[in-house]
Amino acid sequence: MRTGVGIPTIAATVAVVTALLQGCGGDDSVPAAAAPQTIEQFKTACSALVGAVVAGGTVATAEFTEASTGAVTATSVPQHCLLRGAMNKRTGIDGKPYALQFELRLPFTWNNRFYYQGGSGVDGTLFTALGAYSGGGNTRNALLDGYAVVTTDSGHIAEPGVANGQFLFAADPQARYEYGDQQLPQVTAAGKTLVAKMYGAAPSKSYFVGCSNGGRQAMIAAQRYPDLFDGIVAAAPGFRLTQASIQGSLYQAQIAASVAPLGTDGKPDITKTFSDAEKATVRSRILGACDALDGAVDGMVTKMSACNPDPLTWACKAGETSNCLATEKAAYAKKLFDGAKTSAGEQIYAPWPFDPGMADQTGNPFLTIFAGEASHVYTTPPTITPDLLGYSLTGNIDTEYAKLSATNATFTRSGNSFTNGESPNMDAFKARGGKLVIFNGAADLAFSIKDVEAYYKKVQARYGATETAAFTRAFFVPGMGHCSGGMYGTDQFDAVGAMVNWVEKGTAPDVMIATARAAAGVSWPGRTRPLCAYPKEAIYKGSGSIEDAANFSCQ
Repeated sequence: MRTGVGIPTIAATVAVVTALLQGCGGDDSVPAAAAPQTIEQFKTACSALVGAVVAGGTVATAEFTEASTGAVTATSVPQHCLLRGAMNKRTGIDGKPYALQFELRLPFTWNNRFYYQGGSGVDGTLFTALGAYSGGGNTRNALLDGYAVVTTDSGHIAEPGVANGQFLFAADPQARYEYGDQQLPQVTAAGKTLVAKMYGAAPSKSYFVGCSNGGRQAMIAAQRYPDLFDGIVAAAPGFRLTQASIQGSLYQAQIAASVAPLGTDGKPDITKTFSDAEKATVRSRILGACDALDGAVDGMVTKMSACNPDPLTWACKAGETSNCLATEKAAYAKKLFDGAKTSAGEQIYAPWPFDPGMADQTGNPFLTIFAGEASHVYTTPPTITPDLLGYSLTGNIDTEYAKLSATNATFTRSGNSFTNGESPNMDAFKARGGKLVIFNGAADLAFSIKDVEAYYKKVQARYGATETAAFTRAFFVPGMGHCSGGMYGTDQFDAVGAMVNWVEKGTAPDVMIATARAAAGVSWPGRTRPLCAYPKEAIYKGSGSIEDAANFSCQ
């Protein structure tokens, strides 16, 4: 059984990255711009990168790619060199092949910047390195705008054809750890090595942008690898993903089972816990309690800090038949919004905010991925099963929660250790001048803004409110879903641009202007709102169109 030959240690990889970062942010020096090249010289240089050595691996393919034609979209590309390679090729303890694969796209017209595009789900696929921007409605990408962009599969490929195929990698310890936090310094080192080979210069600035699992990686980058990136956008960050997986699978399945209808298989159909009419009631009661708190009745909950209705009051009283819930359904809604707790009363993850879009949480849309993550990836020992619903319905919450912190002879790091990015200690990132922008939708059905708020308060407790705001800002987006979308919000805004301006021009983002999109399903496309840096919220000034952000202020 081989566990890998010649695999670099994380310390060695960080040393490589540190060498590449000399003059690449963190001090006042700026590398010389890349030497001008003709397109033919660029093509030749691209081809010559086949077989190029990076720490722990090589470049397998190098292909010059022509620019897209037609209208420019978020998937358009400029003329660029497409590289794919792999590091750490080995056989895992499960007898399966593994490698940490990467894709790097180097534009012909380079802006001297490096862009690490974070992953999604549990990774397991080699994402296209376009440099996707965060939020909704994007019509461009970082590659188009001149960034060198890298992505990775985080050391494993999902296995097709089985219900738990995307999670089976976690039977191998190193595959767990590369997915968790070890891919970041290694892929960054490979990317910057190849940037230097192509352009003859290191990047002047380096950025990480990711949402969901990519947001988790972003938080880890700021906390554990502070020298890698000058600026980071952590969107919908699953930085306490292990705890969220227990809440989103076992807890939510088990409380839903008591009120859900039975499916044809005789099991509770927890995707239909509430009927459409009952979900409409939840939305109506939330809006009735909280819509006007910001001074405008506009179908949105913007003053989230003051929105705390009691779902038990949504139960039908004697004689009521509309805009209310059956007693047991109201009790279920109360448990759902309160979030999971252990039998001893310890909060496992976080409560959910009262946003009208949160009515869809009753359908448990993230149960499958959370159940797969909890059972296979984050708990020790893992539970390997294709029956993820069965695991959720029958697993003991206290037991599985405790297993997030457990280790054994095979898995020497706990799920909490290699997965989560929940430390408020960002001393080194702060000291080097790094900037972190965090944002999360209030209607995100995967990760709660209340978890982000609790984390931000811990950072403030460490540094003070003023010093925290000097390098980290958090934004909560009313009505926005997971990463983008949402029928009750404004999800189109430029968080990456705000972060870059903060890093390169010193302009801190006090506010970002967000626009509502018809494609997200809103009833008021084109509406704009200010997104205010926490703890401020957008409040109506009392006059002017409620469709215009200019008539709201951050208070």
